[in-house]
Amino acid sequence: MASADTSALKSLWQQYQNHQDSDARAALITHYLYLVKYAVGRMLVHLPAHLEADDLTGYGLMGLIQAVEKFDLARNIRFETFAAQRIRGAILDQLRSLDWLPRSLRQKAKAIEQAIQALEQSTGKNPSEAEIAQQLHIDLDTLHTWLSETSFLMLSFDYVLSSDSGDTFSLGDTLADPQPGPAEQTHKQLLKADLHRALEHLNEREQQLISLYYYEGLTLKEIGRVLKVSEARVCQLHAKALHHLRSALQ
Repeated sequence: MASADTSALKSLWQQYQNHQDSDARAALITHYLYLVKYAVGRMLVHLPAHLEADDLTGYGLMGLIQAVEKFDLARNIRFETFAAQRIRGAILDQLRSLDWLPRSLRQKAKAIEQAIQALEQSTGKNPSEAEIAQQLHIDLDTLHTWLSETSFLMLSFDYVLSSDSGDTFSLGDTLADPQPGPAEQTHKQLLKADLHRALEHLNEREQQLISLYYYEGLTLKEIGRVLKVSEARVCQLHAKALHHLRSALQ
């Protein structure tokens, strides 16, 4: 049965890409709607309560439609991987345009990253939360609150890969492409090298969390069971890890 489903799906792709068949396009979008629901479910964990799932689903649907229209069967990646980046990207683009995150939280995020940078430069090691709190002249509970609040920024690696000048890259930039141009190929190689070096700055627990969330697709609740901590604590650890990554990349 699975083989028949795969064959039918491949036939739809060929029908759409070879003949621009609108019925095949609609069938593909309908088939992959679960990718939008999955992305929205994961992102809502990090977002303020006033943001509605239906709105995010609409933004994500636009990303899915673009993914279907731009996907090339000849590329050496799965459609699910290709589409996931564009669905998240479409949601993030819309949220950014709405300016949904208060400036005060962005300032807290920047303060955390600067504290991590300063501590790493002075000690040469990954700072503990207690050290970060001391550097910021706040107590540990306040740091945990800041980490929980700024986790709204941590919807994907897009924020981590953005620069203070406003340039933004996507984790999708690192996906395999069999025929990239020379400039694109160099850019991807540099980006991968930068990410690899930045990941080495994380401690073992943070690296495990990043792997479980971004590469194995576990939810925060599932990661909490693996790490034996609460979901809220996973959210804080996740924010700290990505603040640390962005600090390393800066």
